[in-house]
Amino acid sequence: MTALALARFDDEGPYLRARARLLGAERRIVGEWLPYAADSLGHGEGERGIRFGVVLTGLAGGAALLALTAWSAIVAYPFDSGGRPLWSWPAFLPAPIEFGALTAAIGGMILFFRRARLTRLHDAAFDFPEVAEASAGAFVLAVGCDAGEDANAVLSLLAETGAVHSRLVTR
Repeated sequence: MTALALARFDDEGPYLRARARLLGAERRIVGEWLPYAADSLGHGEGERGIRFGVVLTGLAGGAALLALTAWSAIVAYPFDSGGRPLWSWPAFLPAPIEFGALTAAIGGMILFFRRARLTRLHDAAFDFPEVAEASAGAFVLAVGCDAGEDANAVLSLLAETGAVHSRLVTR
């Protein structure tokens, strides 16, 4: 049977010590809820993925509209206007640039919502009162462990590092 050890900290110092000790002991941290964004915890690696996704969706959207414009001007409806070439790329650039910016913004919003897990209607973590306290200034840490001695060891480690409140939830 698996268990979840939940601990609440009132200050950032004990929370960071507990987090470091858990990672040093190779424990699996299932969830972390903080009252503010903490870049020092290494949670910023998702930004690079979002930036890369925004650039990729913007370039793909712009290239797709440029390809559609080229296909329509050369293949689907070739129109000779005064001996000018069918593919006059400078005239076709503004629309793909604007469309690329639009697709980049939409792609960035979708990636942000997916990374922030805002696409779920309900997360089981919000059933715990400790998680609700995180928005009011508490630091909450959830550690996955096995029920029994392993869970007691995790709870004692959390108490040693300064957890104000800790409890075990079995699933």
